[in-house]
Amino acid sequence: MRHSNLCVFIIFTLIISVMSGCTLLFPKKYPDFLYKEYNVVKIENKTINGVNVAIVYQVKSNIGSRPTPYSLDADSKRDIGEITYYVFKNTDVDEVQIICYYAGKGELQPYYKFKIRRKEAELSGLLNATERELPTVVIYSFDKLKSLGDLWINSRLSVYG
Repeated sequence: MRHSNLCVFIIFTLIISVMSGCTLLFPKKYPDFLYKEYNVVKIENKTINGVNVAIVYQVKSNIGSRPTPYSLDADSKRDIGEITYYVFKNTDVDEVQIICYYAGKGELQPYYKFKIRRKEAELSGLLNATERELPTVVIYSFDKLKSLGDLWINSRLSVYG
């Protein structure tokens, strides 16, 4: 009787874990989830001037509101932080570059380009976060991440409603 109760408890726990997206039992697989979760279309690993670089290409079909043409929407800030985190945590590259395009009305337009070296990403505090803390840490560390990295935003981007 105790054995069957234990089996029912284990099965119930597994079902709850799967339904809640438990990452301990089923960890996210790099780089597959970047393609699925962040609209990444390609990741290139290159050596540029002796530096190991991961270039992440992203295409967005929707861009949220931006306070000014020189700023990013909230989702793009999150994407920059989280993509940077996952690439550095899952590879040994020295630098991450993210090149994002906006696909509006059938034409690709550059939206932003971001690059940062591992040392600067570590200084921002981003890489000290656990995966569970990541969404909150990205919000609080984005300005520091941006100031330590190099961010270009297309201020002439034509965003169609």
